[in-house]
Amino acid sequence: KFVIVVVDSTDRERISVTKEELYKMLAHEDLKKAGLLIFANKQDVKECMTVAEISQFLKLTSIKDHQWHIQACCALTGEG
Repeated sequence: KFVIVVVDSTDRERISVTKEELYKMLAHEDLKKAGLLIFANKQDVKECMTVAEISQFLKLTSIKDHQWHIQACCALTGEG
């Protein structure tokens, strides 16, 4: 099983909601062993949050019981 989350890298106001929902999902019994892939979308937009900023805000390094990866991307160009 995998959880795939797409983060809007320009939406600094709602990143806290993303964090809250992410940890709720990962705590769910059915997802105990699920891998996690986070797409940091809109990396082409000036002044967006970087992958490092998003990772730090979501505290990804504290996730020990799930394999995870964060990937910069741009849905418009297909990059990432």
